[in-house]
Amino acid sequence: MTVYSTDPQQVLRTIRDTLVERVAPDVTGGTARLELAGVVEALDNLVTRLAWDRDGLARSVDRTEELAGALGLDPAGSDEVDVTSLRRRRSEVADTLSATYRSGANGDEIVSAVSRFTDDDVREQISIALRGGLPD
Repeated sequence: MTVYSTDPQQVLRTIRDTLVERVAPDVTGGTARLELAGVVEALDNLVTRLAWDRDGLARSVDRTEELAGALGLDPAGSDEVDVTSLRRRRSEVADTLSATYRSGANGDEIVSAVSRFTDDDVREQISIALRGGLPD
């Protein structure tokens, strides 16, 4: 199961912190330091302007609920479309799949549900640059 529910703001903060804390100390050239400072400034400005694609997040929540239902989990009980709910639900799905796989009760229905989920999820979530390498 893929879990690409990373908050875009956190990704940018992590990139920025890595550049500032790990890269910048080793950049000694004046021009390179100015260019790096420009990149850090751009990242600082982007952090507050990025948000989840609400439609994409809703599709991810729907796919997760479909898989949860196929695994016999009760409905989530909430129509909230937020990253925290998605992470929590995917954690429940992952725990259920883990128990299912360990028990050996991997019926065709479960395998098919996981396959559908994974195929759709990867096609939507994986980097556009890498999609060309996916099988049709």
